[in-house]
Amino acid sequence: MGTQLIFTVGTNPLPIWVAWHHLKDKLQPVQVRFVHTAGTKKEKERLKNYCHGADFLNPIETSAGKPDTVRRDITNIMNSDDLRATSCLHVHYTGGTKVMGVETVAAIEASLPKDIQLDTSYLDARADSGPTIVDQEGIMVGDTREGIAPNLNQIALLNGFTIGPFTSEYWSWGSYCLEKEECPAPRQPTPEELNWGMVALHSGRCKDPIHIEYGAYAAFQNALGQIPNRTNYQLFHSVYARRPGNRRNRHFELDVVAVLGYQIVVVSCTVDHDPKLIKHKGMEAITRARQLGGDEARAIVLCGAQQRDTGFIEAELQDETGSSDLPLQVWGRNTWKNLSQQFYRYLRNDLHWR
Repeated sequence: MGTQLIFTVGTNPLPIWVAWHHLKDKLQPVQVRFVHTAGTKKEKERLKNYCHGADFLNPIETSAGKPDTVRRDITNIMNSDDLRATSCLHVHYTGGTKVMGVETVAAIEASLPKDIQLDTSYLDARADSGPTIVDQEGIMVGDTREGIAPNLNQIALLNGFTIGPFTSEYWSWGSYCLEKEECPAPRQPTPEELNWGMVALHSGRCKDPIHIEYGAYAAFQNALGQIPNRTNYQLFHSVYARRPGNRRNRHFELDVVAVLGYQIVVVSCTVDHDPKLIKHKGMEAITRARQLGGDEARAIVLCGAQQRDTGFIEAELQDETGSSDLPLQVWGRNTWKNLSQQFYRYLRNDLHWR
C-alpha cells in the first residue's frame, strides 16, 4: 500500500517540482496525479518531464474557477480502481487557483474511504526561515532550497523559457529587413573585468553600465562566499532568454542572475538617476525575473539614484506590482562603495540564505 500524491497545477510549475523533489522520498512508494486546467496543459507536461521516476496516474483536467466542476471531477477519481493500492491521499495545493485547491480537498474529504488517510501540504514561500513545506502538523520540510542543485537551464525550461546560446531574428524597422543577433551562453566575468567593476563602484563616479554589472557580480560573489554553509548556488553575467520553438520569439537579456538552489535573483544595473527611467527598469526586471524563475524570484535594480529617491521608487513599484512583500528592491549610489555587505545583509535578512 502506498501514497497517491495529488498536485494542483497552475501557471507557476517550479514550486510543484520542488515539492515533488522533497516529498517523493518521504512518501514512498508514491504515485502522482496532476489536477490541471485546459490553460495549464503545457505546465503539466513540463512537470511530467522533470518529475523523474514518478509513477503517473491519469491527470484530471478541470475548471480554474467553477467549484461544482472541480468537485465533480475530483469525486470521479474516488470511485476509480487507482485507490485499491492506496493507503494515503496527499494533496499538495501550492499550484493552481484557490478554487482548485479548496474543492480538491473538500471533494476527497466528502467521499474518503475509512481505510485511506488524507494529508495536505503547501509550499510557504514567505516563512521566516526561508521557503518551507507545511502540512497539518507544521513544518514538514525546512528550507526547500537546501538539497537542490542550482540549474538555470532546468529552471528556465520548466517555466517555459530557453537560455542562450541561440540565434535570434527580429525585424528592423529602420532598415526594413530581418536582422540576426547571436545571443551567447551565460558567462562569468574575468578577474580583470571584476576588478574594473569594483574599482568603478568604489570610486562612486562610474559612467559605464557594464562596469556596474561587473561590480555587482563581484560584490554578489563576495557576499555569497561569506556564507560558508551554503554552497548550492550559481552566479551568471549576461543571461539571454526567450520562449523556445521559434527563433523569432522576442528575447531579453538579464545583467546578473543568481540561482540559490532554485530561487532566482536578478540584478538589473544602470547609471541612470531619473526615477521614471529606474521605475521602468524595475518593472521590466521583476517581470523578467518571474518569467524565468516563477513567483519566488526576486529582483534588484542597482542604479545611480540618490538614497532619498530610492524609497519612493520602491514604494511605487510595490504598489504597482500588487505584492504584499518586497520582491523588488532599488539600491542607489549610496550602496556602491559597500555593495558586498549590502548583498550579504540582503541574503541573510531578506532571503534567509544563512
